[in-house]
Amino acid sequence: MKALFLSQPGRLAAALALALALAALVAPWTGHVDDTDAQLYQVVARHMVEDGHWFDLRYLPGVHPQFREHLPFGLWPFAAVIRLSGERALAPLAGFFSAGTLLLTLLLGRRLGGWGMATLAVLVLGTTESFIVYAGRPRLDPLLLLLVTASVATLLAWPPTPGRWLWGAAFAAGATLVKGPFGLLPFFAAGAAVAWDVRSPRLLLRTALLTLLAAVPVAAFLLADRTWGTGTWWRGYLGDQLLASATGGREDGVEPPWFPLATVAGRFWPGLPLLGLGTARALGWPKGLDVQRPPTPKVARTLLLCVLLLLCGLALPERKVWHHALVAYPLLALLAGAGGAPWVQRFLSTAGQKRAAVAGLAVLLALALGFLAAGGGARVWKPSVDAAEFRADLDCLLPGDAVLVVSNPPHWRMVAALAAERRLQPFVERRLGEGAPHGARLALVESHLVPEGPLPVPWQKAGEARGWVLLRQ
Repeated sequence: MKALFLSQPGRLAAALALALALAALVAPWTGHVDDTDAQLYQVVARHMVEDGHWFDLRYLPGVHPQFREHLPFGLWPFAAVIRLSGERALAPLAGFFSAGTLLLTLLLGRRLGGWGMATLAVLVLGTTESFIVYAGRPRLDPLLLLLVTASVATLLAWPPTPGRWLWGAAFAAGATLVKGPFGLLPFFAAGAAVAWDVRSPRLLLRTALLTLLAAVPVAAFLLADRTWGTGTWWRGYLGDQLLASATGGREDGVEPPWFPLATVAGRFWPGLPLLGLGTARALGWPKGLDVQRPPTPKVARTLLLCVLLLLCGLALPERKVWHHALVAYPLLALLAGAGGAPWVQRFLSTAGQKRAAVAGLAVLLALALGFLAAGGGARVWKPSVDAAEFRADLDCLLPGDAVLVVSNPPHWRMVAALAAERRLQPFVERRLGEGAPHGARLALVESHLVPEGPLPVPWQKAGEARGWVLLRQ
């Protein structure tokens, strides 16, 4: 270890950066994170195992009783791990996918610009708040990011041979099975950026054809469902999800075309300042930096063009959601690494300075591990009212019992938490009326929806906390 510390500080720094990113990845596991999408997918995957149906998906009786919001393939790994090891294995599986993304980002950065770029890229990605919180959750995004990063790596890091680009298209096809067009877009953006950089219409044509080829498995599945199946995926996924999102037929999400860029500006911290350096490097600024030393301006220019094309593609649908931009995060981290690496190389020019920087990373890793050992995640990510103030009352319910959630608009995060963590059957109402709908013995009501004066029969107030009121029959 001492010889490695003295002779190869760049490689050791990259290894420490990866370890630090992995420590940040698992930190939320020591706290309590309510994540609507992750808990929704957990319940859907649970029902896949219980029902033995891997294509006919369902969520709750009153919410998505026939789930067609996403293709089933991205949920298959979660269903498989539930069958093999139970639901406690969901977070480690998602963490495994995200660890693969971090490793690929590290290796791609090393290939494109050396250990300095690799170290910065993995530090930026691994310390971005959105990545930390959601990369270890049973969402579709961890597997999606792993596959899209693999798809662009074959295009960016090696000479553009047809065989390598076929591998990229294969990874893109897998990503498309997980999350539709968001699996295709990074591959097309990377291919188009490489083609533009070398001024090759032939590579641009290859990119377009391989992008179409990568979409074939999803298209075949949807056509088969329409022709020989029930047609629910054709209508529910293609019509009500993809086309409605593209044309603005869905009410959720936002519409401004600049929203993906605003998402990056608001969420891609602490790496955002390094993106400015990456842009400057792509433009050859400042002139005093060695343009021959990796990462070269050509590398930064290709990454910048790839990111811009990707963000433009994300701006096309009328419906936009912040987490759609997650597919750009590995490329953004690489661009940040390309921008910061030349400055790191300039300021850490002596062996002693490099050893001091490695020692600093080692101290940060030790602090992160101490934070985990002390249960620091529980102080950062605290439980919501259903797992804290109302826990004792909810513990009296049995799995499968109905519980009423009164909120306007519907509070889907509370619904998802009750269904995933307690295996209850939440039913959503927009106002509190008389009677106990669906046989619910308990009701969680937003405070402003509790009527003044006597409560409707048969409800009685049992508790109040953080904007919620608990009612009991």
